[in-house]
Amino acid sequence: MKKILVFTLVALLSVFLIDHSYSKHNQAVSQQALIEEIKRQNQAVSTIDLRQLLDFKWDDVYVFTPGTKLKTVEETLGFQWFDAKSTRIDQRDDVNLIVFVENHQVAQYVMLPTKYGILKPTAQKGTFTVEAF
Repeated sequence: MKKILVFTLVALLSVFLIDHSYSKHNQAVSQQALIEEIKRQNQAVSTIDLRQLLDFKWDDVYVFTPGTKLKTVEETLGFQWFDAKSTRIDQRDDVNLIVFVENHQVAQYVMLPTKYGILKPTAQKGTFTVEAF
């Protein structure tokens, strides 16, 4: 019985670590894709469609500017996001926090350095203009 419990615990921990690593990898890939698209357009103001650019599912996307309070992030999302604190968006002045939500939970987030601009939503869902910072 004890061996089964230990095995189950090790298996669950392994799945958690693999999932966490996969999520961090996806975050890095998404961040790089967004930065490359902004560089490719290389204009003072450009438009980016995140639905075409990124290859994961999400229902809504939110952009939080540097210094946004964590309470504001959670109020805007409409639910408690435990990893919000780890982004330190409330203490940073060098990144935008882009949060992708699916089924009322964070599917993924990207930290976009402000040197690449500020994303402003357009009338079309998932489409943003990039304004120089």
